[in-house]
Amino acid sequence: MKAIFAILMLFFCLTSHSQPWMNTPYLKINRASDTSKRTNFYEIQKAFNRYEKSQLQKIRSSGESVVEGKEGLFPGQAQYKRWEAHMEPRVYPSGDITLPAAALYEFEKQMNSHGSHSRTTTATWLPLGPTGTVTNGDYEGAARVNFIRFDPTNSNTMWTTAPLGGLWKSTDGGLNWTSNTDNLPIIGCSDIAINPTNTQIMYMATGDANGTGSQLTLPSIGILKSTDGGLTWPVSSNTLNWQVSLNRGIYKLLIHPTHPDTVFAATSVGIYRTINAGASWTQIQSGQFTDIEFKPGNTNILYAAAGIFVGGSFYKSIDGGTTFSVISTGLPPTADVARFEIGVTPADSNYVYVVAVKKVTYDFYGFYRSVDGGNTFALQANTPNILKEGLSSQAWYNLAMAVSPFHKDTILVGATHIWRSTNGGVSWVQHTSKNGGFIPFVHPDHHCIEFLPGSDAIYFSGNDGGVFKTVDYGQHWSTFNEGLQIAQMYKFGTSPLDPYTILTGHQDMSTETLEDTLWRLFTANTGDGMECLYEYDNDSIRYLASNWGRVIVTYNNYPLYNVVCTYTGSGVNAQGNWITPIIMHPQQDSTLLIGKSQVWRTTNGGQTFSQVGNVTGGNTNVVALAYGASDPNYIYAAKSNRVFVATNGNTFTDLTGILPVASASITAITVCPNNPKKVYVTFSGYSAVNKVWLSTDAGLTWSNFSTGLPNLPVNCITYQNASDDGLYVGTDIGVYYRDNTNTSWQSYFTGLPNVDVEELDISYSIGKIRAATNGRGLWESDLAVAVPALLTWVGNISSDWNNPGNWIPHAVPTAMQDVIIPEVTAPNHYPIVNVTGLSCKNITMHPNATMTVPVGKVFKTKGG
Repeated sequence: MKAIFAILMLFFCLTSHSQPWMNTPYLKINRASDTSKRTNFYEIQKAFNRYEKSQLQKIRSSGESVVEGKEGLFPGQAQYKRWEAHMEPRVYPSGDITLPAAALYEFEKQMNSHGSHSRTTTATWLPLGPTGTVTNGDYEGAARVNFIRFDPTNSNTMWTTAPLGGLWKSTDGGLNWTSNTDNLPIIGCSDIAINPTNTQIMYMATGDANGTGSQLTLPSIGILKSTDGGLTWPVSSNTLNWQVSLNRGIYKLLIHPTHPDTVFAATSVGIYRTINAGASWTQIQSGQFTDIEFKPGNTNILYAAAGIFVGGSFYKSIDGGTTFSVISTGLPPTADVARFEIGVTPADSNYVYVVAVKKVTYDFYGFYRSVDGGNTFALQANTPNILKEGLSSQAWYNLAMAVSPFHKDTILVGATHIWRSTNGGVSWVQHTSKNGGFIPFVHPDHHCIEFLPGSDAIYFSGNDGGVFKTVDYGQHWSTFNEGLQIAQMYKFGTSPLDPYTILTGHQDMSTETLEDTLWRLFTANTGDGMECLYEYDNDSIRYLASNWGRVIVTYNNYPLYNVVCTYTGSGVNAQGNWITPIIMHPQQDSTLLIGKSQVWRTTNGGQTFSQVGNVTGGNTNVVALAYGASDPNYIYAAKSNRVFVATNGNTFTDLTGILPVASASITAITVCPNNPKKVYVTFSGYSAVNKVWLSTDAGLTWSNFSTGLPNLPVNCITYQNASDDGLYVGTDIGVYYRDNTNTSWQSYFTGLPNVDVEELDISYSIGKIRAATNGRGLWESDLAVAVPALLTWVGNISSDWNNPGNWIPHAVPTAMQDVIIPEVTAPNHYPIVNVTGLSCKNITMHPNATMTVPVGKVFKTKGG
């Protein structure tokens, strides 16, 4: 893994100043000093809460019901909540949202430090998928893409990008895609421009401008240049050199068709231009710009659209882009418009189309046409609401337009769905739907629409489900996602009966399942899919969580299911965290815990719940739960700044103690499977050395266990059973490993792309560790230390069965290992088995060998 790509986690970074809640009356800016509120998480959070309250009041006053929806209760809510969930632990306690900009420095410092590359072994990370389209027959997709571009000399060569999954190339018209950008300094990008006279020269707009205001906000570091057809993108080619803390975005690149050393960039801080092939860039117009186009056949004239959430304006240049002027004749007032999208066509170069988005509601204001080259406009239509789906409209997030290159009156506009007009925008017909039937299914939320060069019957959509194509004017559509592995995962779970039966929770694509080598959409009714659990003895019974702690249980591989709990009520049905923890009892698969403001338990598969003890206090809902596998009476629950421990299965005690909760936010817990008192807690944020803490007495005392980890957020941790205290952590950059043979954490990320790791889990029967990533799907590697099949006792007199040092190799037996207790003459060496539960697979006791099981303890073997 190369140090230069360490900006990967910066998608957690800054939120735009232009969202509705970032302005008055929600964000209260009364004096000059108040502008600092724009970079303070807690001020933004308060502003959003005010905005949320007003939106819910509007829904109720309209007579509509406040109901759960795929993208939240109202437009923009889900996008904000994703951002909030990622940002909050990283910027605690200061709230300074510029902190993640330090990630590059911190990772490079770690990689350059003495001994930072030492390893116990080298990882072997390989992708598991999902790759290509995932479907359940009705609903299908891969994940979000931002744009589609064609090679100017060969339209079979295409490019697309995922916001967190990199740049992808197809050489067969989109049938297959590959990527080589996993080691770029920043994976996300919003657009590329290709030199039409030398296609080896390409420009890449880094960052994810389209994700503004969501968890996906990936600030741009500038524009990279390739001179070898996209094989490499040298960091040195980036002459903009934007710091991530500037929170800038690039929406579109436009290359001059006859003088390709001239390139324009529509950005959140103005229009930039290079006239020397990227050697330098100059801002030629200030403002927030999302679109820019040449007048077909006349490169002296350019059109540009300003505004995202407010200030929608149309600009025109008549001097090749040296200066721009506002054109307002016939267009709606800037004060009423959030943004514009522009469409032009070679079928009539004097035609210019503009779709206008309302401020505040972000739905359809109107569709406008100019027939005089953008000097004056006329309203064509303001109904139907082509940018809205039910109560949902989010045209600040996704908006696209394309005009037929052969028929000047044929226009496609994409927002939640695509709409089509054949009479210059006077009337509109819905062209795609999320349900299929009479209107063909295409995954919703369209970010780009592109006609295949030379055709108006064939066109593509890039949307939240990937790449879709029609060859018959939209009568039928097909997915063109083969090869794309761009899934944005939160959590996953593996069947205890089959290591390649896996459930995964995704943004936008609900819950998916891998069965052997086949991926499919398991259920589309889980919103953003989160945690996934299988019952131990019947893996057709599965518990699936979604945003805020809605949980369903499915039977017989779905569609039969029950709603276990929701997020719109009280008690267990109250709203939890965006990612709400849910865990299963280590021995009883119908017993589960779910953490909301309190910990709730079901012993009958979710039919009823009761509160477990009391975890009152702390800054947040419960963020993590863990059982002591060897003694399930030990239960650990964490909020962002509190750790609670129950040793009797029912009564929690606050044992936060000296944990650094004033400096960093808790993210995860893991417990030694053989010792319920040995527990590890991880931390997010940028508090140096406060990454992992250890207690060996169930939280009575704590010690720092962070040596060797970079100053980056740690998101997850897992303990390797049958090991010498082997541990893995997933961070915002990479995976790290440590056991008792190491004095510090070692890097363990060879082959892993530069995306953050959200969850880790181990499949012992095949000796693999898995990682769920946000942008590149699911990966697996061999374990750092192989799981031993046979353990031999070498302990001292009357010593502890659960001490790894008493076994060769050093590991505590589990249900996976056979055990030998050898004959020893004098002194007599024998183990004391002092943990209730499954203690080994098979046991062989030589003559004269002995062992002791104290009163009250139980020794079990699984058998072969």
